[in-house]
Order: sequence, then C-alpha cells, then structure tokens
Amino acid sequence: MPEKKIHVNTKHKLDAVFVGYENQENLGLRYIISYLESHGFQTALVPYIPHEPAEVIEAVVLHKPDLVGFSVIFQYNLYEFGELMEKLREEGISVHFTAGGHYPSLRPRRTLTEVPTLDSVVRFEGEITTLELLRRVNHPQKWESILGLAFRRGNNVVINPPRPLVSDLDELPWPKRGDFRQTTRRVGAAPILASRGCLHNCSFCSIREFYAGTPGPLRRTRSPYDVVAEMRDLFKDRGVRLFLFQDDDFAAKSRRQRRWIYDFLHLLEAAGLSSEIGWKISCRVDDVDPEVMAHCRKHGLMVVYLGVESGNMKGLKTLNKHVTVKQNFAAMRTLKELGLEFDMGFMLFDPDSTIETVRENLIFLKEVARLEGPPISFVKMLPLAGTAIEKRLATEGRLTGDDIRPDYDLLDPRLDYYALFVTLNFSFRNSDPQGLVERLRLAYFDRLVAQRFERPQWAEDYRGGVRSLIDTANHSAVDAMEQALDLVESCPDKDSVAIAWPKLNAIVSQEQRIQKEILSELNKLLEIYSPGLCQAFRQEDLRRQALAENS
Repeated sequence: MPEKKIHVNTKHKLDAVFVGYENQENLGLRYIISYLESHGFQTALVPYIPHEPAEVIEAVVLHKPDLVGFSVIFQYNLYEFGELMEKLREEGISVHFTAGGHYPSLRPRRTLTEVPTLDSVVRFEGEITTLELLRRVNHPQKWESILGLAFRRGNNVVINPPRPLVSDLDELPWPKRGDFRQTTRRVGAAPILASRGCLHNCSFCSIREFYAGTPGPLRRTRSPYDVVAEMRDLFKDRGVRLFLFQDDDFAAKSRRQRRWIYDFLHLLEAAGLSSEIGWKISCRVDDVDPEVMAHCRKHGLMVVYLGVESGNMKGLKTLNKHVTVKQNFAAMRTLKELGLEFDMGFMLFDPDSTIETVRENLIFLKEVARLEGPPISFVKMLPLAGTAIEKRLATEGRLTGDDIRPDYDLLDPRLDYYALFVTLNFSFRNSDPQGLVERLRLAYFDRLVAQRFERPQWAEDYRGGVRSLIDTANHSAVDAMEQALDLVESCPDKDSVAIAWPKLNAIVSQEQRIQKEILSELNKLLEIYSPGLCQAFRQEDLRRQALAENS
C-alpha cells in the first residue's frame, strides 16, 4: 500500500489561510490544504470560534496570505462569517476572500450579494478550483477560465461552468492533519472519509443537490487499500485508535459497496488493525444488514449513526426516505442484538406535520428509549437551500424568514406555537455542544471507549450509571413533550394556545429541573470514572460564563 506524506512549513509568510469549524478536524479544508501543499503552496488552518475573531485576525496579519478561504458548512452561519470578514477588512486586510460549502456552492450569486466583503465562491469540490484560483489570484482577468468559480466583477456576479468531480479519489493526497489530536481517555481519535456523495435523494438533504450540481457520479469511493493505508499511517505515526468515518452513507446498499466493505475488513485484518482500533459509521436504516454489521463488529465497529429522521409513515414519505417505521425499529434492534450501539438523527416536525403525526413521533421516541437507545434529541426540519422540500415550500408560498435563515409555517397554526415552544425550551438541551444531550452522548461514547480499550473492572458500573441518566433524560423529555402536546390539542385555535402559554411554561419548568439534576449527577459520575471529561465540561462552563460576563 502506498505511503503518502505531507510537507509542513512553518514560515510566517503563507500563500493562503483557511478558516472553518474544527469541532472535529475539518476534512473538507484539510483535503484542500493538502492538495495545495502538494503543489508547492504554503498554508495554514485557523479554527473558527463564533464571536471570537481575535485568533483569525492575528493569524491573517501574521501570515500575510494572498488568499483567505472560509468554510461555510452551515447555511445559517453565513452572516456570522460575513461579520468576521468585515472585522478583517476593518483591520486593513485587503487580500482575496473566497468561500466554499453547500450554501455558497448552490447559491453563489446570493452569497456574494449578502456578503459584500467576499470576492469569490469556490463551488462544489474545492481542491482543483482553489489551486487554480490561488495561482491566478492576482490576475482577475484570468478568473473566467477557472471552472467551478463564481466571482464579483464590478457590480456583476460571474458564475463559471461547474468543474467535474474528481473521478479517482485515490489521486488526492490524504488530508493534512493538525498538530492537536482529538482524544478520548488518551486514545487518539480522528475523522476519516472513505467516500464522497450519496446515492439517495431525501427531500430535506442538500448532499444530493451538492454533488448533482456538477458533472460526475453521485457517489465515489476511495479504494479500500488507500483507506486502510491512511488508517495504518495514523495509527503508527499519531497513535490514532478511534476512526470516525464522515461518509454520508458508509454502508450503501449496493453490490459494489458490499464487496468494498469485505475487502476493507480483510485489509484491516491483514494490517493488524482489527483488534487495535474502533470505528464509527453513518448509514441509512435499510443498509443495516445483520451479516455485514456482524463482520464489521468483529473488525472494530463500535457505533452506527442512523438517519432515522421520522417515526411516522407520513413523515417518512414527506422526507422521501423510502423506508418504513418497521424498518427503523428493525435496524435498531439488529444493532443492539449484535452488541453495537447506535445514535440517530430525528426530526419531530416536518412541513406536513399534524398533531397526530407529532404524537406518533413521540410514541416512536418512547420505544427508542425502551430499546436503551442514545440520548434523544428532536428538531424541526430545516428547508435547506436547493433541496426538494425547499422548492416545494416556495411553490406553496409557505417559506418564511429569508434565504439564509429560511423557515416555514406548519399547516395547523396550533402546531406553530407548539414548535416555537419546543425551540425556545429544548434547543439548548438538544443541539448545543454543551447541552444535556451532547454531554450525555459524550459520556455514552466515553464509556464505550473505556470498555473497548481499557477493559476496567468498573466498566459495567460506569455503563449502568450513564445508562440510568440517559433513560431518565429520554423519558422525562418525551413525557414533557406529550403533556405539552395534550394541552395544545385541547385548544380550539392558536389564540387559545397563546393564552395557555403559562401552563406550557409550567410543564417545561419541571423538565428543566430534572435536566439540572441529571447534569449534576453526571458530573458526580464523571468525577469517579472520567475525571478528564468532567474537567473539560467545567472548563467550557467557565469559558462561556466569562464570555457572557464580558458581553
């Protein structure tokens, strides 16, 4: 298997600086950086921390790059990145600013209009387009020949033809890794990609639109040889033992992908990695084949993230999932029977939600809790740019908000109030990195890591403690949601729901007290079994408290 190494240069003057989220290593940017460095350019990546621009400004001032690239992964964060760019301009930084990501790729004209400090957009896959832009960054008269680029020319926006997708992913150098190592219990961890794209066409997902917007197949895979070679390199050189696959659908249900998986497992065994590592994947529920998953578990698979999305048939049809509620449960039960843990994505509301379908979703979540599933979270489906559901809602005249932060009205006005109630009172719990769900999820995963790599005598006690807190959190939240839904259903119209708001607050206040108790008990548990994780939580709490006081 080939060895791929990346040259690192620490000189101050760099050709490009890239800015993006790095809760995990940003593989999109790191592939681009690696590709640029393989062609002789010197680059750096600066993690983006919302509302904390100092590090980015300092890096750009220090390195004096010709180009600054911004990874706008989330559509709803475009204005935040725009504010960061404005601050950089205020500091006298006049170099070329470019951006990439799903929203900029699908809506380049709107992106350049909404962010006047931005000079260009690199659309879709960015390695080759960014290289060509960097080579010609000081020669704007040559930009029209760069496939995949959109740019500002006077008062106009020029959108060049899209660039075909990279046909052979093995030709790309491995992503440049950072100086830090994401670790759990001193076990090195790293994200990794074996494929790009997805064969399916869920109505709410922008992945299909992203890859279908330019010539090339909807899904491409690296060879299993190349993936295992990178894993072996990370294991030997960086001590990585946990691999977090970022593929949109790792176990795609096709004959080719099944053959790929078995070749991959064979190579893991031949490289001596199967008994030394653990890994996590994401897939659809109809990809969960008992035989395939059993073989994967023997070679280190620990957790499977399932794109469940809905617990009722009407919702699954709206989302174009092409699966059933029965298949959702079958996938979860199969994984549990095999000794594999699962996590899942779930949307309580979709554009066709009714009180009946929301109730079905809550009943579904109760069953997930009885299966001893993960910490349960629930959100409202977002109409992301370019998706089929966004186009449908626009046709129906139901889109609200704006193009960057779109929303929609539900068909039952009472549910709009209920959805608002959920958003106001459960968003931090469900979605914030420091909320209850994420902290329980980290403890859930931490216990798995301890059990696999340390095998301590107290592993079962730790498992039982975390399991008890997750069960309490799951049942408490769903019970509160059901009580609130009962109240909303009893109201004849939306005005009655508004009048009943104090009663809704009374329901959620009890739930929030339980959340605080769970967090307190979690801290006590972690003090015993995972002091490092407990300390990390406390440090983040102090950091946020200081930010709040300063603001």
